[in-house]
Amino acid sequence: MRHIVHILDQPMPPLPDSGGSNRLVEWLAQEQNNLGHKVTVIAPMGNKTSHFEFIQNPVVSTSWESLNEVLPSDTTDIEIHCGLPESISEGIQSRGLGLLNVIHGGQGHEINGVYVSRSHAKNNGREKFIHNGIPEQTVEFGLEKDEFLLFLAKVKRSKKGISTAIKIAKSSKTRLVVAGGHRFGNPETWFNWHPYIKPVGYINGKKKSHYLSKAKALLVPIQWEEPFGLTVVEAMLSGTPVIAFRRGAMSELIIDGTTGFLCDNEEQMLAAISKVSALDPVQIRKHARHHFSSMKMAKEHLNLLDLSLKESW
Repeated sequence: MRHIVHILDQPMPPLPDSGGSNRLVEWLAQEQNNLGHKVTVIAPMGNKTSHFEFIQNPVVSTSWESLNEVLPSDTTDIEIHCGLPESISEGIQSRGLGLLNVIHGGQGHEINGVYVSRSHAKNNGREKFIHNGIPEQTVEFGLEKDEFLLFLAKVKRSKKGISTAIKIAKSSKTRLVVAGGHRFGNPETWFNWHPYIKPVGYINGKKKSHYLSKAKALLVPIQWEEPFGLTVVEAMLSGTPVIAFRRGAMSELIIDGTTGFLCDNEEQMLAAISKVSALDPVQIRKHARHHFSSMKMAKEHLNLLDLSLKESW
């Protein structure tokens, strides 16, 4: 049995409005524990659960010496999720422990860096990656779809493409539910006045699962090289197809013409809307369960932890 320690700079377990990275750490810790391993989380705030022990340490990033003082004596592996100084990674290796530096988004060139998609790794000049995974029980599967598109992302970030999503909805005369807050430049995200645009603010839990399961399609008109895309997998697990621009990791997640459509421009995205009803929700969910389960993610993390004991990259 291993004793795996996860280090991050966010609350664990996640708060209701937490982002994707600490939700992923929670799922990873749960599955590693389900596989029979002991798991501990070190974070600035939180508490233990039935799946992991908890150590509160707000100053964990200061030095290897300070971290080593709080590490359980039987630690076998450490996964860092918050980009700590290289000296800490070197200290972990000097103790003969397995080590992964998980880069959840953006740039990072840490020792034993692991990225969340092939394209994410390539954009950082690296090769090692593990796709994120989601427990299927956290989403609601919907066989019957309603006649609305869903935009589910942080609306204020222009790179998520809310302006394009609104334009597509208006051009196609299709209702668009906008979830993920508001953006100053798009009044439709603030007020429920436009006949085709319905802003619902931030959503979580059952409300989020409901919209994902009932949407005709998830619209992902990203304007950047998205490292992964948790909502894409959540939608597919819900049996909902995804219409996305062919950027970042989208071509690794979506099977064009089977689980959604990969588009190179707005015209293709408009054309895809009339095609999604022909896609099979059961096949969409099957693809997501096979390729993006939290258990698959956990097993691949264990494989790379084994490799890290033999070599560094």
